[in-house]
Amino acid sequence: MTQQSTITLATSEGKYFFSPEEIVRLEASSNYTKIYFSNKTKMISAKVLKEFVLMLEPFGFVRTHRTHLVNRQHILCVTHDGNIIMKDSSVAEISRRMKSGVMKQLKNAA
Repeated sequence: MTQQSTITLATSEGKYFFSPEEIVRLEASSNYTKIYFSNKTKMISAKVLKEFVLMLEPFGFVRTHRTHLVNRQHILCVTHDGNIIMKDSSVAEISRRMKSGVMKQLKNAA
């Protein structure tokens, strides 16, 4: 596989390097993105979620809502009411408009 396996993120404190597998989910917050990691830490980036979608979709990330991007490797279950429960117990919404496409992506990955 020729994909880049290290993501670089510049913050006000410096540059951080991490692998996509460490990310559980990302959540849009205005013009910022909150990044939640498997070690229970959180980081805020000045990049909008759309930039992360382009960067992380090749690594198995799925956009489930206009505010959520999740790592398929960290999904625990999908509830009947349209939520995704992550392995860290956090919850990501699936929008009604995107539900069929998201379910198809998750089914194809299984």
